[in-house]
Amino acid sequence: MATTTVIPDDWRNAVVRILRAGDEAQIEWTKQAFLDWRAATLSQFRYEAYEAMADGLGVANAAGVQVDLLDDGQTFAFFFTHENRPLYGKICLRPSKVRIKIVSAHTPRKGDKLF
Repeated sequence: MATTTVIPDDWRNAVVRILRAGDEAQIEWTKQAFLDWRAATLSQFRYEAYEAMADGLGVANAAGVQVDLLDDGQTFAFFFTHENRPLYGKICLRPSKVRIKIVSAHTPRKGDKLF
C-alpha cells in the first residue's frame, strides 16, 4: 500500500501554476474524470475544478499518495474540496512540467484512502 506523504513543493507548484492559468492546451482530462466531476459537483465548468484543486494543493504541506500509472509523468492522489464537499483527485504532471492530466475528480469512493 502506498504511503501518504507531503507532496513535493516542485510538483505542487508546477501543478498549481498550470491549474491557475487554466490553459486548456496544458490541461488534459480523462473522459471519466470529467464525467465524475460533473456528477459529484453538478458543475459543467472545468475552471471550477481547476480552482478547487489548486486551492487544495496550494497549501503548504499538502498531503497525498504517489501513484504509479502507465501515463508518462509523476502522479499524486489527494483530497480537495469544492463548496465544502470532499473530493478525491489524481493528477499526472507530465515530464515537461508544463502539462497535466486530470485522472480523477470525484466523491471519495470506498478504498480512496490517503491516511
